[in-house]
Amino acid sequence: MNIPFVQAHSSNYQKGRSATIQWIVVHYTANDGDTDAGNASYFSRTPNLSASAHYFVDEDSVTQSVRDTDTAWHCGASTYYNGCRNANSIGIEMCSDIFGGKYIITEQTVARTVDLVRMLMQKYGIPVSRVCRHYDVTHKECPEPWVRNPQLWEDFKKRLTKKEDEEVVEKKTVLVDGKEYTCEVIEKDGQNFVKMRSLPQAGYTVVFDAARQLPAMTAPQCRPFVPEADENVQNAIKTLQQVCGLEDQTIEYLRKYKYGDDLVKKLAKGIAAS
Repeated sequence: MNIPFVQAHSSNYQKGRSATIQWIVVHYTANDGDTDAGNASYFSRTPNLSASAHYFVDEDSVTQSVRDTDTAWHCGASTYYNGCRNANSIGIEMCSDIFGGKYIITEQTVARTVDLVRMLMQKYGIPVSRVCRHYDVTHKECPEPWVRNPQLWEDFKKRLTKKEDEEVVEKKTVLVDGKEYTCEVIEKDGQNFVKMRSLPQAGYTVVFDAARQLPAMTAPQCRPFVPEADENVQNAIKTLQQVCGLEDQTIEYLRKYKYGDDLVKKLAKGIAAS
């Protein structure tokens, strides 16, 4: 992960640490449409804020403001509800938006925060039980959307420990060129990914390019062959075979084309009218 560093003003944090890193604390900025770079710049040029964070995260990027080896002032209070303190934690601020009068953290920002937290967990040997909200440390409503809706926080924690091989493959109906197909789909980070082996079901041609050593796909030009046909289609097939001498293999190819049986009937109609 490429993370630029913009040093916070020296009056906004404490040099060094008095304890080892044992916790990761997630916050939100309580702004509307702010950015990681904008926040880092503000804390860099503005002295005596009595606050800081190690990292700021938005939809597109992450900026570090205080080095991990220094102490950011992000969760200090007179009363604490767990063992987390400024001295033994890393503070992460998620940029926020206001939608419908309420604060939200976009999915893109959440996904980027998941990646950052997982990286820090691995780097410092921090278990998911020691990843917490600001709320869990001081009972401040931060990140507000995850205090208002605790399920969002639970979902975030699950994503921190989810392994790639634990992804759930589901059967879902998708539309390709207006037609419905049932494909194997993996839902990840709020998006649907169709497994490559399902693409032929939707008319794609999938092969392995031996020269480039890569999978190769062509756009859908046809639909799966359906052997059954109604009486009108069967009559059209007979007309094409009798008048044009088309073989069964050619008829099958025509019926695989994306216009399918409609094409067969139009061809037969044109021939009969000529």
